[in-house]
Amino acid sequence: MQYIILDLEWNTAYSNKLGHFVNEIIEFGAVKLNDRFEITEDFSSFVKPQIEKKLRTRVKNLTNISNEDVADAETFDIVLEDFTNWVGDPENTVIMSWGDMDIRVLIDNCKYFNADDPHIPFVKYYVDLQAYFMQEKELPKGQQISLSNAASLINADCDEFMLHRALDDSELSSVCFKAVYKKDSFKHAIITCDDDYYKRILFKPYVISDINDKLIDKTQFCCKCVECGEMADQISDWKFSNSSFHAMFTCRDCNKKYRVSVQFKKTFSQLNIKKNVVEVKK
Repeated sequence: MQYIILDLEWNTAYSNKLGHFVNEIIEFGAVKLNDRFEITEDFSSFVKPQIEKKLRTRVKNLTNISNEDVADAETFDIVLEDFTNWVGDPENTVIMSWGDMDIRVLIDNCKYFNADDPHIPFVKYYVDLQAYFMQEKELPKGQQISLSNAASLINADCDEFMLHRALDDSELSSVCFKAVYKKDSFKHAIITCDDDYYKRILFKPYVISDINDKLIDKTQFCCKCVECGEMADQISDWKFSNSSFHAMFTCRDCNKKYRVSVQFKKTFSQLNIKKNVVEVKK
């Protein structure tokens, strides 16, 4: 089995075809590791922008990539083919990246340039290195750690690397990976990128705004008085604004008035409900 750590840089480009912004890849960088996690090969290539020719100022400042760097580069389809050939047999390869945003952007670029086909030709097995590092360091799940902060946590010298450049970031990721690797836990971190994986990663979580949507749990449209615990009376219709449904309630026994907000957010596997009850001072 071989291990490849991939990093991408991209430009935020507006697509007239789609009518919204796209993260267009402008650089591929990767390192290939052997069973001792030593770097045996590397890959580095700029990608010629096709959606927008000019790079955003923020992107140029962050990456130190210039318009001149990418102007004469190969287009995405050619670089993707070159990289796929460099990877070799996907059945014998685990692809890794720092966070899954690189994979999401790569899927979007494959869809955009390859007739809506989201499948990445070189990815069969995948590990989110950021999530794996956080797991092994027992860091809070809700606070994603940056690559530079992770490096500092293991006392790696970031000055040896040019951050926000694809090859250097992949090399630094390999240092962080090697520092926390455990055979058993890593084996369980490997994801098989089958059709279900693509369905999951392509799913866009959304907030439900239609009160008649069949997914809505209407038992949530109520309010208990904080003072006495009895059900309060609804005194206004439910209205949707700022990603939540809102209505006013009153407890006539306690002379309390409440503003209730309920949000229903659909993810791939579940419906998340957030409910908030705030007393309104009279």
